[in-house]
Amino acid sequence: MQWTLVIPLKPLVRAKSRLAPTAGDALRPGLALAFAQDTVAAALSCSAVRDVVVVTDDGRAAGALAELGARTVPDTPQA
Repeated sequence: MQWTLVIPLKPLVRAKSRLAPTAGDALRPGLALAFAQDTVAAALSCSAVRDVVVVTDDGRAAGALAELGARTVPDTPQA
């Protein structure tokens, strides 16, 4: 059996808001992207995972995660 993972990802400027007191607003987007990249890379390296789909409206994140092999689809809030 193989799995498809669906990963929701907020726009990077809003992601990982609980890190704001420590990392600040300037570092948070990069950290959020790094976390997402690590997650996608780890998932794709697992033999039980067929593919990874990332749902996001963040163009920077979509591009970076697609480079790793994830499929990306736009998030359509409240649709």
